[in-house]
Amino acid sequence: MTLSKRERVIRTLELDDNIDMLPVHYLGFEFSASSYQRFLKTDEYNKNKMFIENDFSRVKYCWAGDITELRFWNVDCHSMDPWGPKKYKEPTKRAPPEYPECMISAMDGRIWKMVKQVDTGLAYLWYVDGHFRTPEIVHHYWDKYGKPSELVNDKLNYTPQIWDGYVDSLKKYLYPMAFVPIAIHESLFEGMTMSRVAYYMRKNPQFIHEVLNEYTKLNIEVIKRVHEAGVDIIFYSDDLGYKGRSILSIEQFKKFILPCYKKLYNACKQRGMFIVQHSCGYVDKNLPHMAEAGLNCIQALEPAAGVDLTYLKQTLGDRLSFMGGIDSSRILNFGSPKDIVEEVKRCVKAAGNNGGYFVGPSHNILTTPMENLKVLRDAIEKYRKYPLNLN
Repeated sequence: MTLSKRERVIRTLELDDNIDMLPVHYLGFEFSASSYQRFLKTDEYNKNKMFIENDFSRVKYCWAGDITELRFWNVDCHSMDPWGPKKYKEPTKRAPPEYPECMISAMDGRIWKMVKQVDTGLAYLWYVDGHFRTPEIVHHYWDKYGKPSELVNDKLNYTPQIWDGYVDSLKKYLYPMAFVPIAIHESLFEGMTMSRVAYYMRKNPQFIHEVLNEYTKLNIEVIKRVHEAGVDIIFYSDDLGYKGRSILSIEQFKKFILPCYKKLYNACKQRGMFIVQHSCGYVDKNLPHMAEAGLNCIQALEPAAGVDLTYLKQTLGDRLSFMGGIDSSRILNFGSPKDIVEEVKRCVKAAGNNGGYFVGPSHNILTTPMENLKVLRDAIEKYRKYPLNLN
């Protein structure tokens, strides 16, 4: 049995173990970091070089572009779609004068600055602070630029013709997952600052709910549109954890964040769509509630943050699929080839049986030596095949 990329991905999200091999997913290189710069100079890059242009529509959508790194990893799925960031209007303005040389997102108040990476000198957009510290500031920006739910770009053509053409151009290489604009939880604490979030959760919880509801409404509006085009998987990024613990307490998470997630997950479920969520950090205590709310798949699963993939598979494997889990910060950067192979085997053993597992690193690739990346890629290819053989 040989499945197409789409069949392998969909069956895994359905928790079906009738597959030929574990699908591969990875978040991607950080382009301004050293690993990608080294990759550009390798024979592997030249061998896998592939650029897919938009030869389908006269409207210049954000087409697939350079998929060389995705071919190198032989991925089965990746978060990318033909509408890209054009799906929403995000007015970025000059930040207030107390933040020189910075920009602000009028949608969520996050302040950014373009800085140079230490090891490459390439430009990187770095988070600086949050400006939405009072209801007055938030409402001023929303009155001036529009509420988040009003920022969906209605000028785009969300049709099956566009989506089917995009999928067809990629089907030899991967199956795409569309993404939504805003990280509900992450935008809250980055745009408002954590101290102000904590304050308003105690003193003015309605304000927190108001902001979160707007972020949720924006994402659901995008989900409605991409569903019309035929998208069947949404990839949603929203960090929930530090190393060793969640950012909010579980009680705060259940009160403020989980109701928004449930609306988001239900918007997908009602339309027959899957939703895959990325979250950095420790998420073990959040996940049972997210699974109950309707999440289909969780990505990252950072072992360096204390995530226990074996336990999560044992306790939630009948409801959730898992994506990632290979230690990309310690073992991949500093381990020996044997360490990397054993790490792949550990994750496949923990989550690969009975379906429901996408094998891959837990996070973006930053400074990993190219030799280690080849070992990882080759080990994944060796141990992903069904029936699993980890000898």
